[in-house]
Amino acid sequence: MNLRQCGITAVLALGLFLAGGPSRADQEELQAGYVFDFWNSNSLYNGTENRVPLSYYFSSPDLSLSLNTAFVAGDYVQDADPSFGIAGSSYSSSEFSDTSLGVNWGLDMGNSVRSTFSGILNIPTGDNRWEIAELVGAIPFIFEPSYYHGAGWGGDVFYTLSVSSPGVEYGLGGGFMSTATYDTTLSAQGTFSPGDNAVALATLGLRMSAADIWAFRYVRTFPFESTYSTASEDFTEDASNILTTQWISQMGKDKLVINASYSFYGTGNTAQTTAPYSLAADPGPYFGDKLEIHPIFGYSAGPGVVLESGLVWDWIQPNGYPQSSTEYYEGGGNLLGAEQSITFQLSSSTFWNLAGLYHYIANVNAGVNNQTITYQRFTFGTNVGFKW
Repeated sequence: MNLRQCGITAVLALGLFLAGGPSRADQEELQAGYVFDFWNSNSLYNGTENRVPLSYYFSSPDLSLSLNTAFVAGDYVQDADPSFGIAGSSYSSSEFSDTSLGVNWGLDMGNSVRSTFSGILNIPTGDNRWEIAELVGAIPFIFEPSYYHGAGWGGDVFYTLSVSSPGVEYGLGGGFMSTATYDTTLSAQGTFSPGDNAVALATLGLRMSAADIWAFRYVRTFPFESTYSTASEDFTEDASNILTTQWISQMGKDKLVINASYSFYGTGNTAQTTAPYSLAADPGPYFGDKLEIHPIFGYSAGPGVVLESGLVWDWIQPNGYPQSSTEYYEGGGNLLGAEQSITFQLSSSTFWNLAGLYHYIANVNAGVNNQTITYQRFTFGTNVGFKW
């Protein structure tokens, strides 16, 4: 299921290990904001999300903690089309999202060896029916994961051991991603457990010059069986392989960051339709391979004013199922986008950020008669942070 990508994204969100160093002193920060997100399409799908995020951060030389939640009001709509017998439907809800508690603890072990423990605990303050029910009008998950999360109890735990020498740093690690149970809202399927994952990872960082760093990360997942209340729906995805690279170039007060990743997905296993419902090989991978390129340029516009301009391109390939398999086939497509933010440092302890983005999405063979469905997504937000 696409829901597993939430966990994979969390792995990558930990960042390439050379992207930042430990804090120099104890520091706390509180952030609050508002985000308005809306989208439309050339088909029947449209919707909006209003989000009020709230975050708390604590950092010290070797330990950092984060606590994040949000209140989200969403409307997801599929318009009616009598010519194709589509009655139309919608889903609306206003709930708190799940709350995540994150920790990162590093320990110098001498001889340029560092041990790092990272973990994320998902606390079920949200509604575990929302992420299934919103699919009626949401942009397909393979392109745009929803801001809302109602996944129940779950978490990710990772351990890495890194070694550094002049100009080079490398590390190995492993972890475990645990998921919860979703309410599918369908009586025929009942509840759904996306399945846990074991994870192995390797990292390599190269200092190319005094101003340039090039880092790499390889992540391999080993998924466990996913289960439904109805045993005939159970399945296991194939192990995925994700290659990620990041180039950081410091140009005085300006910085260029280029992120790129490629995800490989193979064939998993699904349950046979008759008892005892043993697993057998799928006719194709559940996900299509994915390429993402995301350059970001940060630059100063004067004292206390920093801007960031970004572009993004996602290319998602067809997932390998025959096109006649309407339940599993996904044609993939492209996402092209532009993102802009500006941050004002109001004082030594307070900042204000304004940001917006535009994404254009083409989902191939997703509509009636193999029509390409296009989406346009617009997001505007603001955020205020207080440090002490």
